[in-house]
Amino acid sequence: MQNRALREAQQALEESRDTYADLYDFAPVAYTTVSRLGQITRMNLTAAELLGVSRGQAPHLFLAARLAPGDGHVLLSALARVLASGAQEAIEVGLGRPPQPRRDLRLAIRRERPHPAGAAPVQCGCALFDVTEIRQAQAAVLAQQRFLQSIIDGVADPILVIGTDYRILLMNTAAQTAAGAPTANNAGLTCYRASHGRDSPCDSADHPCPVRQVLAGGTAVTVIHRHWGADGQPRWIELIGSPLRDASGAVIGVVESARDITVHRALTEQLQEREVQLEHLAQHDPLTGLPNRLLFTDRLHQAILQAHREHRGVALLFVDLDGFKSINDSLGHPAGDQVLQQAAARMRALVREGDTVARLGGDEFVLIIGTLEQDNDAGLVAHKLLKAFRQPFTVAGQSLYVTASIGISLFPQDGSEVDTLIRNADAAMYRAKDQGRDTLRFYTEDMTARAFAQVAIERDLREALARGEFVLHYQPEIELATGRIAGLEALIRWQHPARGLVAPDQFIPLAEATGLIVPISAWVVRTAAAQMKQWRDQGLLADAAVWVNLSNRDLQNRGLAEAIEGMIREVGLDPRALAVEITETWIMANPESAAGNIRHLQTLGIEVGIDDFGTGYSSLAALKHLAVCELKIDQSFVAGLPEDTAGCAIARAVIALSQALGIKVVAEGVETQTQADFLQREGCRIAQGYLFSRPLPAAEFEAYVRDRTAAAPDPRAGADGPDAEGRQSD
Repeated sequence: MQNRALREAQQALEESRDTYADLYDFAPVAYTTVSRLGQITRMNLTAAELLGVSRGQAPHLFLAARLAPGDGHVLLSALARVLASGAQEAIEVGLGRPPQPRRDLRLAIRRERPHPAGAAPVQCGCALFDVTEIRQAQAAVLAQQRFLQSIIDGVADPILVIGTDYRILLMNTAAQTAAGAPTANNAGLTCYRASHGRDSPCDSADHPCPVRQVLAGGTAVTVIHRHWGADGQPRWIELIGSPLRDASGAVIGVVESARDITVHRALTEQLQEREVQLEHLAQHDPLTGLPNRLLFTDRLHQAILQAHREHRGVALLFVDLDGFKSINDSLGHPAGDQVLQQAAARMRALVREGDTVARLGGDEFVLIIGTLEQDNDAGLVAHKLLKAFRQPFTVAGQSLYVTASIGISLFPQDGSEVDTLIRNADAAMYRAKDQGRDTLRFYTEDMTARAFAQVAIERDLREALARGEFVLHYQPEIELATGRIAGLEALIRWQHPARGLVAPDQFIPLAEATGLIVPISAWVVRTAAAQMKQWRDQGLLADAAVWVNLSNRDLQNRGLAEAIEGMIREVGLDPRALAVEITETWIMANPESAAGNIRHLQTLGIEVGIDDFGTGYSSLAALKHLAVCELKIDQSFVAGLPEDTAGCAIARAVIALSQALGIKVVAEGVETQTQADFLQREGCRIAQGYLFSRPLPAAEFEAYVRDRTAAAPDPRAGADGPDAEGRQSD
């Protein structure tokens, strides 16, 4: 039993020894046992691998001999101290001798075993740690820190690290210099004291505080400080504040950099001005200052888009100077340049502010005429250009004559794309060149014919007043209940020597477009007033007033009332014998201006009425403020009465509105007794139309009045029936 117990104890001891050997050999930490002389007496496999030897070589190796030159003495000294004192000690040494690469080791040394009584310790246990990578990383971090610090100190702009209490935690050299602070002992210095010598944080328009903004918002901010130099000039300082965060992301301070941007700001402003100049040069012709092809193309595209939205037209005029090459060849390019500059100025003066005149190059120009109401308006502009170019150009005291050939294309008839319109206008211009120059051509021949016809009418229209070709016809307004003449309307006609009687719709729009409507309207007022004075002197129309139509241009004249007053005083007519009609469309578009003109006329005793009521886009709110005394129901609403249900409803509504406002209502275009009866039943007292009389020349109207005065009242008396020409002239 004793032997069995002994064997079991020996077996347990061996197993324990094996376990210890395994733990020792395969431990991840290198471990050696060394004598006081540094001789390795034992080492584990990890230490052998670290030292680059086999474990069997241990008794023949001296650890100090494996170390870097000079580090063996460090090891031996440490071993002697540990053996003598029994205290543990850690040292760092280098492993490897040249040409082998060096590795950094950290040795933890302790006395291996207690020494026997009276004997000195002889061995130490050493744990070897390879700290090469750690020391390399530390060295890299240290180098990086030094490198970054050198960079920060090398920055010319001041940099501050500021705490949440506005105290400076770190300053670079530039910041210290700017603040006049020493390199050390800056504890407690605040950013506002260092920067501005203030006792409280900055908070003004000239000095907004970036620290407060960063702490409040947690994001980077940029502010501009304005300082005044000794010379009285402002200096601009840009401050950029960024949040400084801890590991948890909380803001613990602000990194603030400052930069004097005075010169930069001035240069930026100069560059911006230069950019504007360059952009202008990129889009404009340097000789004439007109838009060049690039800007012209963009503007034509925008004009097309706008016209498409507003359902209007656009005209493109392609202008080429006739005979320009001969001027360049004979007088030189400087003379040609002056002609081009004068030509550009003439074209600019003839177009509206919103239109575009551009130079494509050489002697080629283009004009964009937008928001066209009528296609013929482009022809009027082109004829004005032709007329302007027929005037001499003065160059170096010489009179030079240069005409123009003009081609016109229209959107959308002649194309809906920029390139198409340009190509078609160019083709029309060459057609004008081929057909004699100094002329215009539309892309389509029928438009050209209409343009020339319109110009011919305009030319004759300008001479019509001087030649006395205008005449007035008069149409009565009849009181339905009694047949009495309640008033009369003066309607202009043009007795053209070649074309015969020209209806107003053929020349009034042209007169308005050219401005000739103003003297024509003055002639109408003066002539109607003189005729009415003559009839009243003869005892006719004592209770009636003659109505004259005024155009939009007339109503834009602030001196309208004074001009009319002067004309009726000139002929000696009672102002109450004259009344004026204004179109509804203009009144509703300009209610305030209309109200002023209406009030002024009424102070003279002249009544004011609205013609063609219901055809414009009426605003009852505007109408409420207008002191008009008459509304005329447009003949388009009367034509279908009483069968037309919509016409009946509109007529009733206008009559009811007039009665509610206390305004006289007159129905235009009454041709049948059925229409007259319906209107009378609905409350309309006065009517005008072919049922009673077509517009008559003055002598015939006078006979008409005398006949009605002598005969019994009869609403049908004097009716001549509808007349195609007269109907159109109403």
